[in-house]
Amino acid sequence: MAQTRDDVDENVDFDHADPEFIQNPFPVFRDLHQRCPVARSTKYDGFWVLSKYDDIRAATRNTNTFLSGAGVTIPHFGSPVPLIPLESDPPLHSSYRRILQREFSRGRMQELEGTIRLVATDLIDAFADRGEADFATELASPLPAVVIAQLMGFPKEDWEKFRVLTERMLEAAKAEDLETNFEAALEYCIYLMNVLDERRAEPADDMLTRIVQAEVDGRPMGEDEALGMTLITIVAGHETTVGGIGSLLLYVGADPNVQRRLAADPTQIPLAVEEALRQGAPVQGIARTVSEDVCVRGRQLRKGDKVWLSYAAGNRDEEAFENPDVFDIDRSPNRHLGFGDGVHRCVGAPLAQAEMRIVLEEILKRIPGYRITDLDAVEFQGGQNRMVSKLPVHWD
Repeated sequence: MAQTRDDVDENVDFDHADPEFIQNPFPVFRDLHQRCPVARSTKYDGFWVLSKYDDIRAATRNTNTFLSGAGVTIPHFGSPVPLIPLESDPPLHSSYRRILQREFSRGRMQELEGTIRLVATDLIDAFADRGEADFATELASPLPAVVIAQLMGFPKEDWEKFRVLTERMLEAAKAEDLETNFEAALEYCIYLMNVLDERRAEPADDMLTRIVQAEVDGRPMGEDEALGMTLITIVAGHETTVGGIGSLLLYVGADPNVQRRLAADPTQIPLAVEEALRQGAPVQGIARTVSEDVCVRGRQLRKGDKVWLSYAAGNRDEEAFENPDVFDIDRSPNRHLGFGDGVHRCVGAPLAQAEMRIVLEEILKRIPGYRITDLDAVEFQGGQNRMVSKLPVHWD
C-alpha cells in the first residue's frame, strides 16, 4: 500500500544548500539510504528526494513523467529565461542539444587541449616555487573560467564579473532573497544580451556567433533561447568543472599511494578522474517536476510535485558501488552519476574530463608528492553544485 505525504517517517529536513550539509553530506546520504530512500523534504515549499542509484537513473530516463521544462533547480536559480537545453523536454530538447554537442565534441576538445594546458601551466607557474598553495582558489577556480571564456569567445577580463554575479545569484537563491536574486540575474542577462546582439551584428568565429546563428527545427534561434543557452553554458562550464578539479586534487593528494601510482603511469589519470566524479560529484543533484501521479518505493508522488534527484547520494549507494566511500581508481565498471544520466547527461562532459586530466598531469609533473596541509582545513561551498573552496597544500 502506498504511503502518503502525511506519514511521519518520510518527512525530513533535507537541505542540499545548508552549509553544514555541504561540508559533509555523506552521513545524510547513508541515513537516507537506510531509513527513507524516497523522502519528503520540508524545505523550499516541500520536495521529494530520491537517493538510490536505480531510482535516480529510472527517473532521468522517464522524461514523460519527470519533466525538466518546469525548472531544474531547488530553490529556483533566478534566471528570467529557461536554461536551454537543460530546462527543456523531448522532443524539442534534442534540437537544442545538437547545437551544443558540436561545440563540445571529443574532436573539439582535442583541439582545445593546448589552450587548457597553457592556462594550467601559467597558473601553476605563479606558485610552483613557493612550497605551498591553495589549489582551490589558485588553480581549480580560475582555470575553467578562462577556458570557457576562450571557448565561447568572451574576453578573459569579464570572467571576474561573471563569477561574482553567479555567486550572488546562487547565494540569494539559497537565502530566498528574491530581490537580490532578481537584480543579479537582470545585470547578468543584460550584459549577455548586449554581447549576443554584437555577434548578430558582427559575426565572429566563436561559439557565441554559432549560437545566435543556429536554427531550431528549421527556424532561427530566438533571443530568449540564445540567452538561456549562453547562460547555462557559462554557469555549468565553470562551476561544475571547478568542483571536479578540486575533488580530483583533494582525493589524489590525500592518498600518497594513488599519487605515486599516477605519477609513474599518467595513462591511468583518466581512471582517477572518473572516480573523483563519482565520489565528489560536482553536480549534487537536479530537480524534476512530476507530470502525473507516480509511486516510487511505496511513496505516492503527485502531479506537480518537485523532485530532487540526488546524484551525489546515488554515487554513494552501496547497492550500486562496492565500498562506495573508498576512492578506488580500479573501480570497474564505474557508471557514476557525476554527469547525470539519460538525455540530459552533461553535454560538456568531454571538456570537464579534459580539464581535470590536464590539470592533474601538470601538477604531478611540476609538484610531485604534494600533500594536503590539513584535511580538517579543507572547505566546501555550493548547493546545486558542490566544490572545494579551500584546499591548502604544501610540498618540498
